[in-house]
Amino acid sequence: MSKPTLYYHPLSPPSRAPCLIAKEIGLDINLEVIDFLNSEHTSEKFTKINPAQTIPAMVDSDFIVCDSHAICIYLIEKYAKDDYLYPKNDLKLRTVINDRLFFDASFLFPRGLNVMLPVVMQGQAEVPEEKVQQIHRGYRIVENYLSTSKWIASNDHMTLADLAIFAWMESFTQVFTIENYPKLTTWLKEMRKLPYYEEANKKGADLHIQIFRSALEKNKKAKK
Repeated sequence: MSKPTLYYHPLSPPSRAPCLIAKEIGLDINLEVIDFLNSEHTSEKFTKINPAQTIPAMVDSDFIVCDSHAICIYLIEKYAKDDYLYPKNDLKLRTVINDRLFFDASFLFPRGLNVMLPVVMQGQAEVPEEKVQQIHRGYRIVENYLSTSKWIASNDHMTLADLAIFAWMESFTQVFTIENYPKLTTWLKEMRKLPYYEEANKKGADLHIQIFRSALEKNKKAKK
């Protein structure tokens, strides 16, 4: 039986989320880097896989999935030995997890992209304060989630929602401080205890922020 192939880039938080899921459920997957910084995502080969030209995308035999959270759900439902990450028979918890996943996709990710893309790809030399405040708005929402439960969606155990948001947080908390968010700080420390943290999340996030900071410095010098 062939292994699923994830087309991704480790600096991308949405790409790292399925990697975290695969590690958590003990699934061996093929990883194929798509160098979107050099426009490989627009290649004919990748466009045939994902017409939207976004990463990640996953191919499992003859089945293709082209959204980070959809990939995560698919991997859990097809390959996980149990369903604690995304429970089949607990409608309320599953709905809360979905709520947090949609928040990640529609709120956190666009605001993060709105910070990173202009610097890395468009030569912006500083991050406007209003964009910084939008990142902190995201922090405040997650802090609020954690005020009623130990984990992002559950008080009892980690779920898919934690792993998905962890991928985003590992990048952005390196740039924008979380010192005023004690519950978020505690949660992040707990997530960093995962045995696969370094390989599946930290290395990619460190690369993400290294590229961002290098671009920011280069852009500032070019403006002088």
